[in-house]
Amino acid sequence: MRGQSRCGSPDPQPVISRGHVSQLVWVKDEFRRITAANLERTSLTKLDFYTPNLLTVFEMKGGAAGTKTRCRLDSLGQEGRRDAVIRCLIHFLGESCEELIKDYQDLSKGRIKDSFVDLVMKIIVLASAAAEEGAAPDSVIIVIEGTEVLDGCRNLSDACLLLMGLIYSLNLSSPPKLRSTFEVFQKVLLELDVLRFSPKVHSLERKLLM
Repeated sequence: MRGQSRCGSPDPQPVISRGHVSQLVWVKDEFRRITAANLERTSLTKLDFYTPNLLTVFEMKGGAAGTKTRCRLDSLGQEGRRDAVIRCLIHFLGESCEELIKDYQDLSKGRIKDSFVDLVMKIIVLASAAAEEGAAPDSVIIVIEGTEVLDGCRNLSDACLLLMGLIYSLNLSSPPKLRSTFEVFQKVLLELDVLRFSPKVHSLERKLLM
């Protein structure tokens, strides 16, 4: 998608050295400088716009299970539904949520931080086991090349769009095992590099526009 990941060791210091609010501003401003697009407004607006058709696509593929999933997602609030749709999208594309997202329940960041060293690109979601479905997580963290780059993301969908901002801002490659997922993030939700689509993502885009 962009430059190099583990090969070339991008320097996350421009992000890490800033305070939380300054980090978010830097990522969004740098993304806008590179692409001329508004990271948050474009991606979330498109995700919400396509969600009804995405749910229909999931339902058609999943049969009875898909119908049950749609009913469950329809009962969630906006942010919980966005997060669930992203997880369903990854699964629909035949890729693994575990390649992007690592979920922990009832654990603090301090207890798991040593495990970050082995992670190339991951979104860490910390939540309470007793939390209701769709409830906001306790913490969402972006780790790149073993380094905690962003903490305090509001939810999974927020972390995904900020990760896209980091990929562009730090000249990173997206994870090869999530090629289709990041192509959807890039070309469907952010409308970047739209002249060429893989057959799988092009098929999905056509269904979303029907």
